[in-house]
Amino acid sequence: MTQDDFQARIKRVDPCYVQASRRPDSTTPPAPSRPFVSLLLGFGWAFVCLSVARNRDSIETSLLRGKLDTQYHDYIFYGLAALLAISAVMLAMHLLRYLFACTRGATKGNSGGLLFGAMLAAGFVYTPDSVFEAAFGLLDTNSRSLIVAAADKMPVDLGNIAFVSSTGGY
Repeated sequence: MTQDDFQARIKRVDPCYVQASRRPDSTTPPAPSRPFVSLLLGFGWAFVCLSVARNRDSIETSLLRGKLDTQYHDYIFYGLAALLAISAVMLAMHLLRYLFACTRGATKGNSGGLLFGAMLAAGFVYTPDSVFEAAFGLLDTNSRSLIVAAADKMPVDLGNIAFVSSTGGY
């Protein structure tokens, strides 16, 4: 059996493989589409970026109360500004990728999920407090008492959570 016989046999069994063997990139499977994971990632990413962008004063106050030298505060703000700039560029790239994708494949699905999560985060961050209060007012008495009881049982104030724990010494 020669190489030509082998190629002819493969061509009968799977003609796509013979054509793809000339181009090795065409045999790789496309990346799987994970829109829910992309949605969660986009929501978290945009929520962090929007929170940093909106709370510059509280970040500065927190840095002044901390034990970090004031000469390093500028570097922290430079890093946060770089985070926001890179995030804006990456969000624009995902928007272009979503708008100009030729097929409805994994690239469009993953970018779409990421963009939808970012839109949900923007809607959540920029929703006025009066809307949340009005929604709470629409609940019936049983639901309202259940939420108040749960809040009293677990007194967690999300505004006072610190993501850093330091005693100041090394």
